[in-house]
Amino acid sequence: MPKLPYGFDALEPHIDAKTMEIHHGKHHAAYVTNLNAALDKHPDLHKKSLEDLLKNLNSVPRTSAAQSATTAVVT
Repeated sequence: MPKLPYGFDALEPHIDAKTMEIHHGKHHAAYVTNLNAALDKHPDLHKKSLEDLLKNLNSVPRTSAAQSATTAVVT
């Protein structure tokens, strides 16, 4: 994960430094890691920007975990 271009405390008092540190260091890092792992199974998708992937979600294969989560929410 690249470092933020500003300090964790830059958004205080709206968002405290500890929240930023946790979000960027753990949550955001996990999202990036998991997306890259999913895309490793589909090298053609690695060529697309994140914006293109989001605009065309129907072209992105779903994982069984994502399908289970969606089914659980819908049912």
